[in-house]
Amino acid sequence: MTYFSDSADADRHQTQQAILEATHQILLESGYSEISISRIADRVGISKSVIYHYYDNKESLLAELLDVVHRRFLAKIFEQEDTTPREELERFLTLFVAAPSVSCQPETELTQLAKTYVELRTQSISNPDYRSIFTESENRVKRRLAETIEEGIEQGDFKPVNPERTSEHILTFVAGVLFRQATTDSVDGEHLYREIQQLLADRIYV
Repeated sequence: MTYFSDSADADRHQTQQAILEATHQILLESGYSEISISRIADRVGISKSVIYHYYDNKESLLAELLDVVHRRFLAKIFEQEDTTPREELERFLTLFVAAPSVSCQPETELTQLAKTYVELRTQSISNPDYRSIFTESENRVKRRLAETIEEGIEQGDFKPVNPERTSEHILTFVAGVLFRQATTDSVDGEHLYREIQQLLADRIYV
């Protein structure tokens, strides 16, 4: 698939991709506080002025990285064809509850995304741009979960629950699991997955 119409555009895209990748790796390795334009430039092998050509500051660069991370999250959950509402809901829970802890080694793409999610979410307390991205991302997930639940109800696979309220409860549960996995060593994802499965069987599944 061709994303750019000429080689100059392709070169620009490649440079931005390298900048985002370097930023992501530094974030995973050292945390938010250790990210700087100088360090990113050194990692990529370019001058700081090249980064400032694309981004006004570190925050705008991280805001784009956050948007990319959210899109990857959503793609892993929902960009699957020929699945039933129950399969889609269970895939969502498997990815974010039964998946290996974010402290596991070696890391998977999913655990890296989870770590990035938690690391940057804490910054949204004081950064309105991050807060806006998180708000829009959560709204997209809630809408999709609500649509999935509504489909399940229409097909007779789910009980007649409130789709919006139920999607809110599920998302809140998953966000709590991600934060606990990222900040403690006491989370048993498989146990929590079994618990939420039992809850779904009691409250949602026919």
